[in-house]
Amino acid sequence: MPAEPRNILLVQTAFLGDIVLFTPLAAAARAKFPAARVSLLTTPAGAELLRGLPGVDDIIAFDKRGAEAGLGGLRAKAADLKTRGFDLALSAHRSVRTAALLWLAGIPRRIGYGNAALPWFYTDRVARRPDRHEVHRALALLDPLGGQPPGFTPRLCLPDLPPAGEDLIGRGARPRVAICPGSVWPTKRYSAAGFAAAARQLIDRHGASVYLIGAKDDREAADEVMAAMGGGVTDLVGRTGLRDWARVIGAMDLVITNDSGPTHVASALGVPVAVVYGPTTPAQGFAPFGVPSRVLEVSLPCRPCGDHGARRCPEGRLRCMEEIDPARLAAAAAELLGRAA
Repeated sequence: MPAEPRNILLVQTAFLGDIVLFTPLAAAARAKFPAARVSLLTTPAGAELLRGLPGVDDIIAFDKRGAEAGLGGLRAKAADLKTRGFDLALSAHRSVRTAALLWLAGIPRRIGYGNAALPWFYTDRVARRPDRHEVHRALALLDPLGGQPPGFTPRLCLPDLPPAGEDLIGRGARPRVAICPGSVWPTKRYSAAGFAAAARQLIDRHGASVYLIGAKDDREAADEVMAAMGGGVTDLVGRTGLRDWARVIGAMDLVITNDSGPTHVASALGVPVAVVYGPTTPAQGFAPFGVPSRVLEVSLPCRPCGDHGARRCPEGRLRCMEEIDPARLAAAAAELLGRAA
């Protein structure tokens, strides 16, 4: 029987939402191996957001698309990991780069998914079941080690981030509702007119204070919502750092978002979410986890059209988004706020 690991590396370098969904594995590894050192390899954004995550001794940033891009960056990062003496790696990231990185780092035991690129670079492979939530798919990486610790209950986790105060969000009346209009994938963005119409109903019928939040890359989507609204919303898009962005989410009574990172950050902070799904579906494993939620979607034979949706609608018309009535979204939001629609 292999010796108990003493120095564990957990690896997730995908999008920010995926990284948040990986946090229950960190908690499970800490509970299962309390004497081990637990480190997390993630993106620079993931490292910033998760700094101070309970149960994790070290967070290592891998800037794979910036300063550490390319073969030279891969070799340098592998050399760095080798000096740290890891004896076990658990990887939820399925890329060629990740498989090669852990192999080059000489980590003796490497556990990944059977459908990862270069699966033979892993010493142990587990099935990544399409019918399970991403949280449970990540926890399955513990199966070759005997599974989850007894009595473990998975929950999303972030560092202690106090909710934003008036210095960031002003003195808006409650309920406070955040709208996150952006997404890396254009087809996953609900229409500006749809978000605006739902926001207007929440303001007029329920006295909500509505905030637009997001990163600088979401500026165009936010401007379209602002134009459609014609005022009455607080615009915070691109005006906070990542941790303050999360603190703003933590101060909300509800988050309305596309199928993207804010879904999972809100879930980790215990904030209810209403999520618009277009080219993707909750059944793919990325539904809200552990909080009150509502899903807005329409049934179409073309859905889902990929793991992340698509850059352009394969059908030439984004019916999956166009057919979601803003009144439905407003009603779902009101329900989550405990208000009569």
